[in-house]
Amino acid sequence: MEGGVSRNLSVTEITTSSISLNWTEPLGNSSFYRVQWTNGSSTLNKSVFDKTTTISNLTAGESYDITVTAVAADDQTEGEIPSIEYNGQMDHLL
Repeated sequence: MEGGVSRNLSVTEITTSSISLNWTEPLGNSSFYRVQWTNGSSTLNKSVFDKTTTISNLTAGESYDITVTAVAADDQTEGEIPSIEYNGQMDHLL
């Protein structure tokens, strides 16, 4: 069983301390999604079952690399990882 590729990762809302994301269901098999964000000094992650999430308690002005990984039922097989870079301002979203 293979984790699929989460597609079309996009931002639905952004504030100075949070970002809301959604994505399209992958073509392959997946049981849940692992959302990970890192600012270079620390990395946090959470598992979600929907194709949307909000990451809160972000530090304004700090840059974060955010990835969403589709994970298969074996909890080990993962799909490719699209990413978004965020620094608290919509005009700086890459």
